[in-house]
Amino acid sequence: MSEAVKDPRFAPFYEKMKAEGLSDAAIFSFAHSYQELVSGASGMIEETSIVGVTELPDLEKDIRGKYTVNPALLGQTVVLKLNGGLGTSMGLDKAKSLLEVKNGDTFLDLTAKQVITMRNEFNTQVNFMLMNSFNTSKDTLSFLSKYPALVEDPKIELMQNKVPKIDKKTMLPAEWSANPHLEWCPPGHGDLYTALYGSGKLDALLADGIKYMFVSNSDNLGATLDTDLLAYFASANMPFMMECCTRTEADKKGGHLALRVADQQLILRESAQCAKADEPMFQDISRHKFFNTNNLWVRLDLLKQLMDSKGGFVPLPTILNGKTVDPQQDTSTPVLQLETAMGAAIECFAGAGAVNVPRSRFAPVKKCSDLLLLRSDAYEVNAASVLVLSAKCGGVAPIVDLDDKKYKMVQHLEAATKGGYPSLVGCKKVSIKGEVWLSSGVVFRGEVKVVNGSSEPKILPAAVYENTTVDLTDAVGLGPLRPFTLTTTPYNDQKPGTSGLRKKTKVFEKQPLYLHNFVQATFNALVATGTDLSDGALLLGGDGRYYNDVAIQSIIKMAAANGVRRIVVGQNGLLSTPAVSAIIREKGPNWQKCFGAFILTASHNPGGPEEDFGIKYNCENGGPAPEKLTDAIYEVTRTITAVKQCTDFPEIDLTQLGSSLVYC
Repeated sequence: MSEAVKDPRFAPFYEKMKAEGLSDAAIFSFAHSYQELVSGASGMIEETSIVGVTELPDLEKDIRGKYTVNPALLGQTVVLKLNGGLGTSMGLDKAKSLLEVKNGDTFLDLTAKQVITMRNEFNTQVNFMLMNSFNTSKDTLSFLSKYPALVEDPKIELMQNKVPKIDKKTMLPAEWSANPHLEWCPPGHGDLYTALYGSGKLDALLADGIKYMFVSNSDNLGATLDTDLLAYFASANMPFMMECCTRTEADKKGGHLALRVADQQLILRESAQCAKADEPMFQDISRHKFFNTNNLWVRLDLLKQLMDSKGGFVPLPTILNGKTVDPQQDTSTPVLQLETAMGAAIECFAGAGAVNVPRSRFAPVKKCSDLLLLRSDAYEVNAASVLVLSAKCGGVAPIVDLDDKKYKMVQHLEAATKGGYPSLVGCKKVSIKGEVWLSSGVVFRGEVKVVNGSSEPKILPAAVYENTTVDLTDAVGLGPLRPFTLTTTPYNDQKPGTSGLRKKTKVFEKQPLYLHNFVQATFNALVATGTDLSDGALLLGGDGRYYNDVAIQSIIKMAAANGVRRIVVGQNGLLSTPAVSAIIREKGPNWQKCFGAFILTASHNPGGPEEDFGIKYNCENGGPAPEKLTDAIYEVTRTITAVKQCTDFPEIDLTQLGSSLVYC
């Protein structure tokens, strides 16, 4: 047992982690980080202790085509994607890799197809693994069922560990009885090494003859298994190799590669490890030329050797994050979260190296600006399922600068691009400030700036915009189709059964936004499970009981705000459950067929102001929502904080047969 674990202050953490069934490697690694915290170590790397790295071998100039690519090396290599993040900063509540990127394919689709293509091309077993977290495992493995060649491999999943949050005041394990799950946090991607070692998968890989590991983030589609890099890494006999890119002004605030003066060891310095006085030199891109892409190559036998010598962990520098135990409650207990970064391991391997790679190998999606760029025509998917920059861009990717406040969440971007994505192949830079709705008829060329200084979304008309500034502030707005966001409070009693949600009518009438919460939760769950609300129609009706007419008008306004373009309502709001099923199954052309229906009924229960009201959702097959969807709806109702509606949408006369068209 390490000295850090023996520290009496660590005892409650040791007991908590043991009780949770975590491996000794996970406990020892966390003990090392905890010891750094309580020892008061600053973790700072002074400028005087390092020098800049001025030159690195270049992939395209020094490596490409100069090393023999032996297909046998592929059989000794495992491709591992870090897949533990939920993408919460972009408004996601599932694995970020499940976000659609291009032509209906997600990050995970493209990665899976790349591996399968490479297996077929080289007629060898290219090994593939995902490091999932307790937040992403279930959804990821379920999604991968479409690729049986991958998901049926018992080695496919490496589970990231979890570590206790630390109460900032007491320095003891944080407690949160309202949701004990929140007492834990991921330990950062530096946990990769600990998870491999502690799970026994490192030994298993070595036993199977796997010698090389290529690691990258799941949201970086530029990080493919490059056979030239593999051949170079194997030939150089390095224990560890980091792919770097040349820093630009846009990268100057991020970490950089450096050489430690004392022992000439390559190290990684992050911004949190830089003293204020050293910031000008930290940001000097001529002094510190290279940054870490988080594409790493590791010799597994030498990793095992290092970890054995250190007692089962890699002694990585600790990153300290101050948060609250419940991220959704700013008033909850302040905590510290201890994390490590896998790239920092470069300083732990004598003889570690780095290589300069083109920006095409570094295309992560961290913001909606990145996602808009990848979804535009500036990027294409080639025959190997690799996302590549269009040849029409001349080798330089356009710069997309979206308003961070208006396009912080993926939902905001998708609402603004219901009409399709603009053309960017002839664009150098596009900047959008304010909320602007785009379409596939918009073409940007050169440098374009679009401004909307008003408080409502404005539509950019389909046209070619070249080297110009467009001010939409005083343009005509969306009128009755303008969506508004209403703040709401979740209810804990909205779990739908097989017959939907049934309550006394007064609950729906008197509880603020009670109906709205359930309807919005349904829309959110549908979008999360892949339903395109703008494609097809929503069917709406009920059994005519008291409150049906009010509920129908509310649902119409919410449907419009959530992107539904066509709503079919029974005359006088009347539609029986069998009629709903028949209409949905009738289908028709895409624009006309119904993707689902809200049915307002409490079945045989009596209706009226003092009696019952109900609402249920039927799916695209005409039948009731399956348990997977009703569970997803319920989960949203427990945390929902906002609902959307087109407040100014006109009341629809439900007594008359025919069509009502509502325009901007």
